[in-house]
Amino acid sequence: MNKYFKAGWLIATLTIFSVLNLFAKSDLILCNDNGIVNSRAIGEIEKIGNELRGKTGVSVYLCAKKTINGQKIKDFEKSLIGKMRKPFVLLSMSVDDQKVDIMTSKSDKKLLDVDSVLSPFGGTIIPILTSRKSKDKYSAAMLNGYADITDRVASSLGVKLKSSVGDTNRILVDILRVIVYGSFLYFTIMYIRKKYLLKKKNEKK
Repeated sequence: MNKYFKAGWLIATLTIFSVLNLFAKSDLILCNDNGIVNSRAIGEIEKIGNELRGKTGVSVYLCAKKTINGQKIKDFEKSLIGKMRKPFVLLSMSVDDQKVDIMTSKSDKKLLDVDSVLSPFGGTIIPILTSRKSKDKYSAAMLNGYADITDRVASSLGVKLKSSVGDTNRILVDILRVIVYGSFLYFTIMYIRKKYLLKKKNEKK
């Protein structure tokens, strides 16, 4: 009887720990005000981040804020250093302040080309944030940016991630980039054309 009691107690304990882990907040998510990044994206981010940490020891953190009240994002990031363990990369965003940035621990800058990830033309974050699509664009931008960061870090250390989003998302971002900047170019040309025709019309008068 004692044998069955111990077995039952062990199963119950493991079940409780599994449930707690399921609902526990990952330490890789430093902040996510009002669920700016949706639960589905957070799940993918935790999956990718935990695999990278397990294989390389590098922690990639995420912080999505509603606002940092006009504070410089670099200064805000510095206030989070005590919550992160080295080596680390931090992807942070403030929606109302329209700011996004990436910070790395000082000795680990060589792990990642930050400018490439944040580039409006070749990066994976800015094109999504500047798109007209409002529903879940922050989730998409943070997930794509996070995945891009982890892939780059893994590649620099010669590691392959099973949870990597691969090239599919990058192709989608490239398509979106063409649409966003193509639309901007089109409306710019149309505006210049309209101004030119209006000027010619006034000259004839």
